[in-house]
Amino acid sequence: MSGYRYSSLQHLDEIRLLRLEPASDYNDNSVGSLIHVSLTCNTPNYEALSYVWEDSSYPWTADYNWSPPAGLLFAFMSENIKKAKEDGTEQSPVISTPDGHILCDNQHVRIGSELHDALRRLRLTDRQRVIWIDAICINQNDNEERGLQVGIMGEIYRKAEQVLIWLGENYASGRAVQEMLDFVLQLEVIISQIMFTYGQSGRKAIDNALRDAYEYHLISFSLLREILARAWFGRVWVLQEVVNAKKAIVYSGSGHCNWDSILAITRWLSIYDVNGPINIRGTICAIPVIDMIWKIVKIREDSKTQPLPSLIDVLASSRLCKSTYPIDKVYGVLGIISDEDRRRITIDYGRSPEDLFKEISVSELSRSGLDILYHCTKPTKAKYLNCPSWVPDWSQPCYHTPYVRLGLKASASMKSVASFHVDGNTLIARGRIVDCICTIESLRRVPSGSYIQTKQTELTDANKAEAEPRETTDTLEDGDDTSIANISNPPSEPDFGSVAKTKEHILDHTLIPAAFWFPNMISIAFPNGKITPESYEAFWRTCCCNRTTGQIAGSNKPSEGKVPGQTFARYFPAWTKAMKEGMKLRDLEEYHSNVKRFMDSFTKYCDNRRFFRTENGRIGWAPDLTQAGDVVCVLNGASVPLVLRPINGGNLEVVGDAYVHGIMDGEAMKLQLEERDICLV
Repeated sequence: MSGYRYSSLQHLDEIRLLRLEPASDYNDNSVGSLIHVSLTCNTPNYEALSYVWEDSSYPWTADYNWSPPAGLLFAFMSENIKKAKEDGTEQSPVISTPDGHILCDNQHVRIGSELHDALRRLRLTDRQRVIWIDAICINQNDNEERGLQVGIMGEIYRKAEQVLIWLGENYASGRAVQEMLDFVLQLEVIISQIMFTYGQSGRKAIDNALRDAYEYHLISFSLLREILARAWFGRVWVLQEVVNAKKAIVYSGSGHCNWDSILAITRWLSIYDVNGPINIRGTICAIPVIDMIWKIVKIREDSKTQPLPSLIDVLASSRLCKSTYPIDKVYGVLGIISDEDRRRITIDYGRSPEDLFKEISVSELSRSGLDILYHCTKPTKAKYLNCPSWVPDWSQPCYHTPYVRLGLKASASMKSVASFHVDGNTLIARGRIVDCICTIESLRRVPSGSYIQTKQTELTDANKAEAEPRETTDTLEDGDDTSIANISNPPSEPDFGSVAKTKEHILDHTLIPAAFWFPNMISIAFPNGKITPESYEAFWRTCCCNRTTGQIAGSNKPSEGKVPGQTFARYFPAWTKAMKEGMKLRDLEEYHSNVKRFMDSFTKYCDNRRFFRTENGRIGWAPDLTQAGDVVCVLNGASVPLVLRPINGGNLEVVGDAYVHGIMDGEAMKLQLEERDICLV
């Protein structure tokens, strides 16, 4: 709170609580007082608030080139406002102010607009409400106190009677917001009915039932998509706040619902991989966050047999989550990681995030070898921190998943032993430079927003000619000659904005969008337009990173992460046709029969990566910001290759991990390549 005169906390287990006074009218000023209590002795009943400090209405999915369907939401709200006018219950929408105020202990102090809105909605009409709120109960100007209080935040949320989740004011037009949540909660009943009816009938029956549900409950699915895009779902602190909660209630404007209902709906969609109808393939950022919350909650329930996740696991899983201060990407997850890892971190708001991130990397190098390098990537946005490239900047998003986290088991360096040491800001490791990247497919749109209009890879004249798009056939078959049509403009996004959609229009929703960049990828894979059996096999295996997912067709045997046999190639022509032309929701049967198995592997292993070709004709997948002239390196003791960027003085920077077909199983170690010191800065 800006301007409040705090009394110091005297004990390590001491916290402050806000006693929020009741108010009969929404527009009344917020009034309260702070009390000091022990967290371990005679602690009064209290609740804890979970919210975003800044604009809650900003969709965190915007970084994924997607935003909520405003047209649908507006139409839904307008219809309910119209009903409110008819029955005389209309309320004017509440407009948030840039800042708010609270009278706390007779001191007028400034608070953020989001907290101001939350307090006005959460205060009771007939009695006090006792709440722990980080921005009020911690003296944010005292770094020592901040560090001590953050260290016990997990315990603060564990001991709260319930956690109040504030998603924001939204379109606060009275009952309309509650009706929005009620529409979403219908999905819990619908999903339960589907599982009761079709749960024993297999995956195909469930998917068909979901498609029918989507047709008839479009508003509910679309409003769920709107809720999951709220900024709260992209905040790193919510992980420990919800994981540690005994019970949680979701508030949005004047509406509220049980958090467990939102959790159950979203978790079900994730388990059955049916989030496609809500928004195509992986673009709902909240689903990975809720998956992580669910898993950690289950681990806590069975903590005697399952350890809590490591710091690196949680940092990697929460990479897209945001925090106001970069250092809080680490401090914000300490309440949900293993005790061993938590003891290694000293909370100190006086140190720089660069220093903390480097300390974590050096510690991981000594414990786990070179695996920490796979979490490094070139930043897609302007860098605010000056970390060495071999130190993951956890404040920066990483839109691709490192192969080690995907379970892609490879042995690029065979049985060689890692050899490295740290000298200041330089990591020196033994390894081999295998190849140089010369051509990159740069049309593909990735979440960072860097595609052909804003980014063009520098190519030599020969490489420009090599990457020139040419016409292609509908499918790619072994032995075909291939040419590619010049597709200069990406297709428009599917329209989710209209409420009045017929069943036929719904069936025309995009299941798989046409990949306008796919022909360009083929031209890079086959620069002379000729396809041989060997190059065809190398290409289809690269398109799935030579790994399968799911189960073996016609059996219950798992095939996750297996090297595919030749029978897997029969799905490839249908997949290439789907990539070129796209598929509609009405094609769900065809998708499951001929496309899904290959698409699952492609989506898992190649998502948000760029296809490339090297000077020696190797093909593979690399991080978004890979450039022509970057080199492929295999370090001793490393499981997958790295893309490195040469800079002045013979040093190199880490760009990220890569799949390079033909060297994933130690082939590079058998070549006559010089082993040398690789100096990473």
